[in-house]
Amino acid sequence: MPFRLSHVVLHTGFVQTYTVERSSGDWVNGRWTEDPPVQISVAGVVSVAQEKDLRPLPEGDQIKGAMIFHSVQPLYVTRVGTAQGTSDIIIWNGQRWRLLSIGDYSDYGYYKAIGERISGC
Repeated sequence: MPFRLSHVVLHTGFVQTYTVERSSGDWVNGRWTEDPPVQISVAGVVSVAQEKDLRPLPEGDQIKGAMIFHSVQPLYVTRVGTAQGTSDIIIWNGQRWRLLSIGDYSDYGYYKAIGERISGC
């Protein structure tokens, strides 16, 4: 089997466990109605976001406290269509992080997400 970057994401020397809180919902009479969130346990690599990671984001110069979350499971930002929902929230080390950007590298076996710490948590 060829080497895939997902092997690094799940390597015992790097992997950490975190929780993904995923919300979905639907538009009902012109209002967003959110279903109760589902919590999913995920294993992956967590690292500090660097300036080069934040530069492409419109809010990049305003972000305080950002982390990178790698996962072999899909991660999501706000989406519409057949699977509607708001951005995933990562719960890691007792803090909550709202995902701002997702890199879909599923061809290589992983996803890379940038999360911003939610104030007051």
